[in-house]
Amino acid sequence: MHKQGFYKLTHLKKSSNMREITVVAYNPEWPKMFDQEAKILKEIFGDLAINIYHKGSTSVPNLMAKPIIDITIEVEDISKVSQLNKSLATVGYGPLGECGMPLRRLFAKGDPRSHHLHVWDKEHDEIAKDLLFRDTLIQNAVARIAYENLKQKLGAQHRFEPDQYTMGKDRLIKEILRLANYNGLSMVFVLLESEKQAYRNFMNEDFVQNKSIVLSQGVNFIGAISLNENGAVDRKVIRCANEQAEKLIARWFETRRSQ
Repeated sequence: MHKQGFYKLTHLKKSSNMREITVVAYNPEWPKMFDQEAKILKEIFGDLAINIYHKGSTSVPNLMAKPIIDITIEVEDISKVSQLNKSLATVGYGPLGECGMPLRRLFAKGDPRSHHLHVWDKEHDEIAKDLLFRDTLIQNAVARIAYENLKQKLGAQHRFEPDQYTMGKDRLIKEILRLANYNGLSMVFVLLESEKQAYRNFMNEDFVQNKSIVLSQGVNFIGAISLNENGAVDRKVIRCANEQAEKLIARWFETRRSQ
C-alpha cells in the first residue's frame, strides 16, 4: 500500500535495473501462492511469528493488481528479525531494512519481483490498517472499482516510475480508510507530497530525506520529527500530547539498531 521503498529513477527508458509497473487481471492462483509461501515462512519464523496475513491487491478477489504477493508477518519482537536474514535468503528473500517505515522489516523475492514480505512489530497499527483496507475493498464494490480504475490509469502513466505510481494512489487510499473509520497511529519517513507539506507545516522548514518523519492518527497528520546526523531526535513536534505516539517513538529507538 504505502512505500515499498525509495525508488529514484533518472530517466524513463526501460533498462535492466528498472522495475516495470504491470497491472494485470486478478489471478485465482494468488491466494494459493500465498498459502504455499506462508507455510515456508512459518517454518523459518517459528515462535517469533504471531500472525501471518495476505495483504495488498492480490488478496482482494476480482481486483486487478501487480502480480506481487504481499505478505505481512506480525512478530513478538522486531529486533530479532535480522537473525533470520540468512534463513530467509535460502528461500529467496533479500532484506531491504525499514524502507521508510519505522518498526517494519521489508524483504523482497524474485527477479522480476514476485513477493514482498512485510514484518511488523507486535500489535503495530499498520497491520490493522492494511487488513482494514483489504477487507473494505472486498466488501465495497464501489471502492474496489474506483481503486482498480486508478491503478490502471497510474500504471499506464508511470510504467517505469514506481514512486509516482505509489504517490498517485495516496489520496484515494486515505479517503477509503477515512470512510472505514481507520484511527490507527502511523509513523513514516517523508516521501509523498502530502507528507512533505505536513512536515513543513509542523516544522516551518523543508524536509531532509531520510531524516524527516511525520506521524498520523487515522488519515490526519499529528506531528513531525527531525533526526540529526547521529540519527537521534533533533526536534519533535506532536500535536496535543499523545502518549501513544511517544511510546511508538520510544519503541522504534529501542529496536532500530537491530536492522
